[in-house]
Amino acid sequence: MLRKTLFGLTLGLLAATQALATTLVVGDQSYNTRTVMEAAGVLSNLPYQLEWKQFTAGSPVAEALNVGSLDLGLLGDAPPLFLGALGAPIRVVGISRQSLEGVAVLVRGDSSIHSLADLQGKTVAIWKGSWSQQLALAALNRAGVPREQVNFRYLNALDASHALEGGSVDAIATWEPYVTQAQRHGARVLTTAEGLIPAQSFVVASQGALNDVARHQAIADFLRRLQQARTWANADPEHTARYASAWAERTRADAAIAQAWFARARTAIGPVTPAAIAQAQRTVDFFAGEGLVKGYEASRLFYDGFQAALEPPAQTAQR
Repeated sequence: MLRKTLFGLTLGLLAATQALATTLVVGDQSYNTRTVMEAAGVLSNLPYQLEWKQFTAGSPVAEALNVGSLDLGLLGDAPPLFLGALGAPIRVVGISRQSLEGVAVLVRGDSSIHSLADLQGKTVAIWKGSWSQQLALAALNRAGVPREQVNFRYLNALDASHALEGGSVDAIATWEPYVTQAQRHGARVLTTAEGLIPAQSFVVASQGALNDVARHQAIADFLRRLQQARTWANADPEHTARYASAWAERTRADAAIAQAWFARARTAIGPVTPAAIAQAQRTVDFFAGEGLVKGYEASRLFYDGFQAALEPPAQTAQR
């Protein structure tokens, strides 16, 4: 009897040691995910080691996943969808959504432009291969404005914001936090992404991590905790304020802009669904039509093995 008890204890200790020997390497952007999880208090008692790597944009996150230096990454839809066309060893394992009011076409407050139709003959700043390009062209199509009658300048989001404020472009298509920042300086919204583009974000895993049993289990646990954190942040304006304040302090950003951005975004994490895959296919088809990527079946990029981990959680995060 004693021998069986000791054997069981030994197996338990070996399993615990093996779990703690597992390291999950997560690619975050500007401390956003790390901050909300720490603010929500969901990172205690991890059964594995968690290593964060910080990036300032989505494309480097995608490339790090592609070469296997990350196990998991959080980023917008375009970079992984572009890599998917090349057969990269990555899979989308979760869907992140935020308010589409945070993806918009903007003009200065004193602009004579008051509708999308007024963009004819004007200069619009966009970033190729992104929500910006997709939104601008979809909006012009809806307004019946031929794209040939619009002058496009290809600027990243930060440079586009400066160009709008300085008057060297007439409009920009951009995302957060640049939408909130521009509005704080008096910019007006011509249209948001609502009804025009999906503007999804993804949680993406490397195929190597998915193939490893221990890291697969760690990803499931991480996704569960991340969903709890996002639910906590959205549950109470005070929680949102605590998250925004912590993020602003860590990144030296404007706390008021962070508060307005996070309160509007209400970012939520959910499982892979047929609707999400269909929306991704729309994005692939759009960029294929622009000649930026080879068309393919987007469904092959998605993995739905974490549905149970991403069920709506109970409110277990700290209050």
